[in-house]
Amino acid sequence: MPRRVVVSGIGVVSPLGQSAAGHFDALADLKCGIAPITAFAVGEFPVKCAGEVRDFKGSKFLKNRKAIKMMARDIQLSVAAASLAAKDAGIYDGVKDPTRLGVSMGAGLIPTELDELGAGVAVSLDEAKRFDLRKFGRDGLANLFPLWLLKYLPNMLNSHIAIEYDAQGPNNCITAGSASGLLAIGEAARVIERGDADLMLAGAAESKVHPLSLVRLYLAGKLSTAPDIAEKGTRPFAKGRSGLAAAEAAAVLVLEELSHARARGARVYAEFAGFGTSCGGQLTEDVSPDGRAAVESMRAALADAKMGAGDIDAIMANASGLSEDESEALAIARVMGAGKAVTATRGATGHSMSASGALDAAVCAMALEKGVLPGTLGAEDPGGLPVTVVAQTREGGLTALLANAFSFGGQTASAVFRRYS
Repeated sequence: MPRRVVVSGIGVVSPLGQSAAGHFDALADLKCGIAPITAFAVGEFPVKCAGEVRDFKGSKFLKNRKAIKMMARDIQLSVAAASLAAKDAGIYDGVKDPTRLGVSMGAGLIPTELDELGAGVAVSLDEAKRFDLRKFGRDGLANLFPLWLLKYLPNMLNSHIAIEYDAQGPNNCITAGSASGLLAIGEAARVIERGDADLMLAGAAESKVHPLSLVRLYLAGKLSTAPDIAEKGTRPFAKGRSGLAAAEAAAVLVLEELSHARARGARVYAEFAGFGTSCGGQLTEDVSPDGRAAVESMRAALADAKMGAGDIDAIMANASGLSEDESEALAIARVMGAGKAVTATRGATGHSMSASGALDAAVCAMALEKGVLPGTLGAEDPGGLPVTVVAQTREGGLTALLANAFSFGGQTASAVFRRYS
């Protein structure tokens, strides 16, 4: 018999809350986590709002609080979500065989804190006040924290989590843009299915609430400057959508082989049923114009789950308020049929890129356990798109949900979660 994989723990740190329950309840209540930026002064920059995790103290989630000096914000968010997930699953104090516990995390580009570079740059200017790379190599580097680089390597998310929980099993880091989190969860499930681990801490973290990140996204034409974004969110699929809101978040699931979870009396949220991935080969778009990569990943996930389109109650869509929402809607209709129910969380939280798919995976698992499907904040007329946007939170039995996560560049991931019984 194939090894079945279930979700036995969930940890979430997001603009909507610093717990899985808080995040889910805020989504269900159609609250908006997008608000004026407080992390730094935006000045005359046209984008004023983002999905910021407010009042976050990474050190309170650490077993070894001294390690905080080695962690960029993305890493702190990831360790916090892992801590919450480990406590929820009952493995915070360790497992019997640490070689059977692994880590699989998605990560993005971790931008360097400007104040840390400032001291090195200040002594690296020539007489005309221009940056001199030779002076930086000779004089500037000595002004940086000796272990400075280790704060910004994407694999440090995995490293710190593994150290915290003595996870000696398989350890993988995936950096594939917005698909990273769902890809990491899918890879973790594969590790368990093939028998290389019994438990995996899997998810992703990323912070885009940073001056450099905001500038990049703005220059790429992705950010919304809508004046009502803090009230209505980014309005996924709506006619009036104008772009995404940058955000930060982390989500970690404890994936576990079913008989192992049963043996220790673990709580089971849902079963990980199927996974698919593809690539559209696009350089700048979320979804290829014909939606081929999205179509292939959804079809592969359904085939892996041995389920048909009619078995899926709703889609947790990638939609974030970009023009590419239309391509996703067309792809969903092609696979699922016209009028399929879709809900989108990025309109309420902002787009946390690598963490976004992991957040939706967490929401899928909780929705199936609770029998509650969160609505879409700011749902408006989709303008003839062949999907049905769930405007209000629905209560009632759910059988299966499919989550999508698509990267700039065409990498796609889709995962099916079904109710556990």
